[in-house]
Amino acid sequence: MATPITQGADTPTGDLTSAGAVHRVRIPLRISDFVGMHVNNVRFQEFSQDARLMWFREKFGVPGSRVPIALARWMEIDFRRTIGMGVSEVWVDVQILRVGRTSFTMRTSIGSESTGTEPCAVVDTVLVVTAEDEITTMEITPEERTALLGDREEAG
Repeated sequence: MATPITQGADTPTGDLTSAGAVHRVRIPLRISDFVGMHVNNVRFQEFSQDARLMWFREKFGVPGSRVPIALARWMEIDFRRTIGMGVSEVWVDVQILRVGRTSFTMRTSIGSESTGTEPCAVVDTVLVVTAEDEITTMEITPEERTALLGDREEAG
């Protein structure tokens, strides 16, 4: 599998001014990503997961930080339009919408240069932070909250 390329993006999508900054990654497509003449819908969840893992490595790959184990608790995918054959990569915008006590909500918006600036699919995922046993939930530390949201604070 080709290595995804990370690239920053400074503008948030929609009106989520209290959410964290948007981070854009690019993921090369393979022939196996397509079914018929478009990207297989199942792949959108996989693009979301790949981008989420890349984002985690970047945000928590600093000395002294605890990389939280976050398990998906709930996921919703809004398929808006297809990405057709001939596209070589997709972009995925990663953004934290909300940080709670033991969980956070992440949005990944997926599109391609050929389809324009509006996403072809939007994936919202609630992730729960757990201990190594993947059963016990753990509170999100202030440092982790800062890493998740960047320099933005949540609205009350």
